[in-house]
Amino acid sequence: MHRIVLSGLLALFAWGSGCAFAQSALQSPYGKTDRRDPLFLRFPEMADRYWVNRETAMSTHRVLAVPLPKQCAFTYADSYTKNQMSESEVQQLALSNCNHRLAALGPLGENYGVNCQCQLVISDEKYLVPRSSLPDEAYGPTSIFYRDDQGNVARLNGYARYGALIGRGRSVTFTVDNPRAEQVCEGTFTSNSDATGTFSLSCFAGKFNGKGTYQSKVGAPNDHIIARGTTSKGLPVVMAIGLPAQLATGTYGGI
Repeated sequence: MHRIVLSGLLALFAWGSGCAFAQSALQSPYGKTDRRDPLFLRFPEMADRYWVNRETAMSTHRVLAVPLPKQCAFTYADSYTKNQMSESEVQQLALSNCNHRLAALGPLGENYGVNCQCQLVISDEKYLVPRSSLPDEAYGPTSIFYRDDQGNVARLNGYARYGALIGRGRSVTFTVDNPRAEQVCEGTFTSNSDATGTFSLSCFAGKFNGKGTYQSKVGAPNDHIIARGTTSKGLPVVMAIGLPAQLATGTYGGI
C-alpha cells in the first residue's frame, strides 16, 4: 500500500515538474502587454507578427519566449496557433524554438557570468513573468577585437546595452560590461540611415579609444551590429554586438 501511494506521489511530482513551464495567461498576475512595451520595440519584426500581420495576430494563442535574465535577451522565439493547437502546445513550441536558437548560436560563457536560459514571457497578451525581470533596454553579447601596441590581436568579451533602437534615434549611447557585469567601455552610435552610421568607443577609463562606421545586419545567424574602425593610434578595431564570442570570432575576428 505504501509503495502504491509513494509511486503515485512520484508520478504526480514528475507530471508537475514537466508542466512547470506552462502557465495559462488567464492565471497570470503580471498584467497585459502593450505594443509599445520595450520587448516589442526591441524586436520590431516580432511585434509586426504579434500585432499587425493578420495571419498571426488573429491566432487564438500567441506566445513569446526569450532568454533570461534580462541581459541575455538578445534573441527570441514567437509561436502562434496552427490548426487546433492548445495554449500549452503553443507555449511548448515557443520554448523549444528558443532553446534551439540559443543552442545554435553557441556557448555564452565568454560573454556572461550568468546562466542564460529561455523562458516563456508572454502568452495571449499577458505577461507570464514580472515586468521588472524583462529588459527595458536593448542587450546583446559583445566582442571587441583590436591590435595592441605590439600588433597582436586582443579581444574583449562581454555584453552591450543601449537605451534606444539604433536607427530610430539620431544618437544612441551604449555601454559594454565584462562577464562580471563591470562596465569597461562606453560609446555612441550616430545613425546616417536605419542601418548604417558612425560610432565612437572609449574603454578602460579612456586608456583605449576607437571610432569608425557601423552596420546593422538582420537575419542569420542572428540580428547583430558590426562596427569597424581604428583606435586613436591608427590600429584596427572591430566590435560585434548580438553574436556570442565564438561565433563573433569566427565571423569577424580576423582583423
